[in-house]
Amino acid sequence: MNKSHWQLADLYAGAHIRVPVGNIHHHGIYIGNGEVVQFGLPMDMYRAASEVKVLRSPIEDFSAGAAFVEVYVYDRKEKKLKRKDDEIVRFALSKVGEGGYDLLRNNCEHFANLCVFGVAKSEQIDSVAANVAKLLEKH
Repeated sequence: MNKSHWQLADLYAGAHIRVPVGNIHHHGIYIGNGEVVQFGLPMDMYRAASEVKVLRSPIEDFSAGAAFVEVYVYDRKEKKLKRKDDEIVRFALSKVGEGGYDLLRNNCEHFANLCVFGVAKSEQIDSVAANVAKLLEKH
């Protein structure tokens, strides 16, 4: 995923969306009718991992007062790799109620990318890991 591909755009069923939460972002899948499937609520990263579940909720719960919701806009290569929008929605809904949250290995961004591409990946975590590796190389 490329950070420049996030835009303020119209929501559509199957969209990978995010909202800012402090210095990070909370991710989810918009499923239509004002609803989102997300791995926990934005502030759940501060709860015990065993309590965090994939849930279906109103977009107001997802956005948690954020001023805007961003939509990921796929490039040509990503469009070929991603699932169809209706498949993304079905997959996301099939995960409602599941747990296993882990901030570093199975967070909301991992979940959203799993729904879209079939691969659990977090750009935020990868970026932090790359920065730590650079710091370690210097020492």
